Amino acid sequence: MKNFWGIRKSFSLIIVFKISVSLYGQFPGSTDSLYTFIKYNSILRNTVDWKSIDAHYKMNITNAKTLKDTMNCFVSVLEELNDVHSQIYLNNQYYGNYPHFHDTILTWLKPLNDKSLFQTNQIRTEWLLDKIAYVQVPSFQVYDPTQINYYAQSLYDSIIQFNTKKIKGFILDLRLNGGGNIYPMLSGLSPFLDNQIIAYETDINDQISRTWEIKNGNFIIGGYQTTQISIDSTITLNQIPLVVLIGPVTKSSGSMTGIAFKKRPNTIFIGEPTADGYTSSNGYFQFAPNLNLNFATHYVADRNITIYKTNVNPDFTIYRGDDFDHLMQDEKIKAAIQWLLDHK
Repeated sequence: MKNFWGIRKSFSLIIVFKISVSLYGQFPGSTDSLYTFIKYNSILRNTVDWKSIDAHYKMNITNAKTLKDTMNCFVSVLEELNDVHSQIYLNNQYYGNYPHFHDTILTWLKPLNDKSLFQTNQIRTEWLLDKIAYVQVPSFQVYDPTQINYYAQSLYDSIIQFNTKKIKGFILDLRLNGGGNIYPMLSGLSPFLDNQIIAYETDINDQISRTWEIKNGNFIIGGYQTTQISIDSTITLNQIPLVVLIGPVTKSSGSMTGIAFKKRPNTIFIGEPTADGYTSSNGYFQFAPNLNLNFATHYVADRNITIYKTNVNPDFTIYRGDDFDHLMQDEKIKAAIQWLLDHK
């Protein structure tokens, strides 16, 4: 069994939470404060036996001799929570509970993940059969407001360029979207989503905590406007037939972008289930200048308030058959084209 996903910055929502800390050896703060924060804020906190975790943590932290030992104490807590989405970032190094896969799975999964990493920040569009538009939305690893807006505008522009053509529908490919910043994704895809609520965040009791919506092309989360793009208000694609492609390396904000399209009219999901454990909404919490926590605190629900607690499933499943270099030979693309041609 091998660690597969590895270390990757992959959070979709950014908020800041500061606490007072005191130096404790090499660890830049109170280890118990960080543990307490995890215990009382994890979206998975009601799924585990905390008496057992408390005992394990106390034993491990008492026996920790090095900074690595200390960090492994927290990795163990994430493992017991079965939390693969949260990460601790200390001294420019990530610590987390990363999924492991057997070699037989890695032989076909790793090339997909490598391609996902290679395609980061690279939007791809194609015109298929002179009537179908293909848009591949990659991971966006950008966090500066100027960059966020640039990629949101670029994605938006790449979509509306097809509006002047006689078009049967769109294929929105999220198969290589391994996460990153969701702001440019949803703002850039706003022509398909219209001015409305597109998703919700829910708490541990399945209650709505804040809304996600589109207003004039911009993604608004909990009342906060994340982008400022220029739009053509005469162009609306909110009813156009759309196929969303998903797969096993679709995760984090890639999965959540998919959730925003669930229950959209004239929309079908084709492909494979998204990566398991990455549909939580994460917050970014700063405990010290060199200690940050990208932490799963909520789930995401679609516009009909269906909550996705593990992954996103397709409506029509096709395993393997991906061919990103020759789209017309790609089994999922072929199925998407057929659905769009048959769709009334």
